[in-house]
Amino acid sequence: MTIPSLSSPEDYYGTDANMRYMSASQLKSFLGTPGIAACEERAVMEAQGLWQRPSNKALTMGSYVDVMLTGTDTEQDEFRESHPEMYSSRGPTKGQLKVEFKAVNDMVERAHEDAKNGGIFMRSLQGEKQRVVTGIIHGHEFKGRLDVLGDGFITDLKTVESIERRYFNEGWWDFISWWGYDLQGAIYQELVYQTTGNKLPFYIAAISKQTPCDLDLIQVPQDRLDEAMARVTPDALDRIAALKNGELKPERCGHCEWCRMTKVIRKPRILEVV
Repeated sequence: MTIPSLSSPEDYYGTDANMRYMSASQLKSFLGTPGIAACEERAVMEAQGLWQRPSNKALTMGSYVDVMLTGTDTEQDEFRESHPEMYSSRGPTKGQLKVEFKAVNDMVERAHEDAKNGGIFMRSLQGEKQRVVTGIIHGHEFKGRLDVLGDGFITDLKTVESIERRYFNEGWWDFISWWGYDLQGAIYQELVYQTTGNKLPFYIAAISKQTPCDLDLIQVPQDRLDEAMARVTPDALDRIAALKNGELKPERCGHCEWCRMTKVIRKPRILEVV
């Protein structure tokens, strides 16, 4: 395996890097979160570059918000050029942004309006953008790509359905725990600490897709980060490494995109009475 440089998005998200390093997103795929079902086989296939998560409007919209709020003019132009699906291809609106992507402009304006009124939302996005950090956790190499490494803080920008919504899975969860953003913050904090010697607070800069949109700056408490980090045990990481290296057979969840796509019907299933 070649040693990835991690200097570009292509290097950072490439197969060599994903096989050599672990990351917060990889852990969420292997271990699961209240809102993300764990599937070892899907996670292995993704790490090996044999499967990619299907792109959808929600992901593209989130990336568009990200680049519009934190990217340079050149990065914004490049993003638009590389995502023609954001534009109408026929009719009187041909060449114009589709309605859902026009909404991004409203979200960006809302964030700047907060700054004009003395708010701190945009201030939380000031700092080094897309900083790559690496480190060692329980003997395993990790990588992280930070939205913003500020002067004394880490900020991750999230586009969410609703900031106030609660989700249910054997209990009620806020969006931060539901999607594993607390685990992501814990990994980022540890890697920044190993890189700089500073244990920095972790913030979520959240902006909703509602009309009108909502926005908030949320500091994830240290005890929540510590609780999430407690899931990152030596045994869990050793198993993930063995799965990635082909030393163990991965388990299937039976419900995710990968499992649905590769499902083989070998015998009829008896209908269970609920």
